[in-house]
Amino acid sequence: MGRFMCLRELSMGSSLLSGRLDQLLSSTLQRPLESLELAFCALLPEDLRFLAQSSHAAHLKKLDLSGNDLSGNQLTPFQGLLQAVATTLLHLELTECQLADAQLLATLPTLTRCASLRYLGLYGNPLSMAGLKELLRDSVVQAELRTVVHPFPVDCYEGLPWPPPASVLLEASINEEKFARVEAELHQLLLASGRAHVLWTTDIYGRLAADYFSL
Repeated sequence: MGRFMCLRELSMGSSLLSGRLDQLLSSTLQRPLESLELAFCALLPEDLRFLAQSSHAAHLKKLDLSGNDLSGNQLTPFQGLLQAVATTLLHLELTECQLADAQLLATLPTLTRCASLRYLGLYGNPLSMAGLKELLRDSVVQAELRTVVHPFPVDCYEGLPWPPPASVLLEASINEEKFARVEAELHQLLLASGRAHVLWTTDIYGRLAADYFSL
């Protein structure tokens, strides 16, 4: 990899990198990365801590951590990583990271420091309507935010196991009537906060789910 003199984007999705991220992103890279996909890589706390302390953190514009469980002892290192990338980050993908309301609310003070963030992906996380409303209110300070891809709230399912695995959230049927009320309430909150231009959607294939070079 050290031979790639101008490497800016690296995608390692579905690679088993547990405890070995430092080997992958070693000093052999000629320049810091600007886009990094580490989806479903079984990352450990030490991987997140390494990335936060690496030269890449201050340059990343896109970061994809989807499919890595960030709910347990990874939460604090993840928050540290968010703080390290806050200045430059434009696109953050956290699909299926087992983030429930408690983890999201604990992370919001750090997340909202990402002042340049344009896209936030949270699909497949066990969030309630209350958690989404808190996110919407706090994200008002992020003037550049244009798209939030959020999960169907757990309030809209019937008889979920707890905590619900991502596979259940992706496959179970929702109560369409309840979700229609959720959408209406979110829309009213966006209008009331002067943020009607921000797209809140459950469409994971939306217009900003694009590669780094389109940012």
